[in-house]
Amino acid sequence: MSAADKRRTVNSLLVNNAMYIIIALVVIFIAIRMPAYRSVNSIVNIVNLTAAKLPIALGIAGCIVLTGTDISAGRMVGLAAVIVASMSITANKIFPGLEPLPIIIPLLAAIAACAMIGFINGFSVAKFDLHPFIMTLATQLITYGIILIYLKMGTNNGQTLSGFDPQYRDLVTGTLFTIAGVRVPMYVLYSLILVGLMWVVWNKTTFGKNMFAVGSNKEAAEVSGVNVHRTIILVFVLAAVMYALTGFIDGARVA
Repeated sequence: MSAADKRRTVNSLLVNNAMYIIIALVVIFIAIRMPAYRSVNSIVNIVNLTAAKLPIALGIAGCIVLTGTDISAGRMVGLAAVIVASMSITANKIFPGLEPLPIIIPLLAAIAACAMIGFINGFSVAKFDLHPFIMTLATQLITYGIILIYLKMGTNNGQTLSGFDPQYRDLVTGTLFTIAGVRVPMYVLYSLILVGLMWVVWNKTTFGKNMFAVGSNKEAAEVSGVNVHRTIILVFVLAAVMYALTGFIDGARVA
């Protein structure tokens, strides 16, 4: 390899991995300046906080591959958390007289609600060629309104939901294992499973390959036989499911 080729290879590696290099340098700098940052408690806390938000990142990543984004992600997380919480509190103020339901029911209800919003986002982007930023900004505001209306239902009167069923909290925030006496919660395992699942979906399925094809060149993908509209809709629906799972985790974590 000539000197010019070596320089091009090095430059290419630096450009393609610039974000990782910057993050590594920042971590090294902070670790040197603040020794407490290197403690087991600090590292485990960073892992826990990252795992809590990892599903929402997995969802938005698909939208970014399509060269778009999803501004409504945070509101859908909030909607999912409210739905799960309202069906999992011991003294239900939104549905008076309702006992805490088996946790699978609130989770499926949250997934269904978010998936419907994701479908609206994907359908509008695919069918009407609306920019994802504008479309999801609109659904963000609508979803926030839905959350406020939902919290006013029953005898809750817009108050904070609390007093969750221990089954719900233990399923999410229960101890997975401990490291040097520092607790690692169950949701870290769930996030790792979701990472593995999404890696398979993105890299080993026809849908994943179609997603990257549409993101690279929509017209070329359509000519190649890819159902572009269906792919876009599925990406937004899948993202919404990830937001619902994030809300499920955050509801129990924040309590």
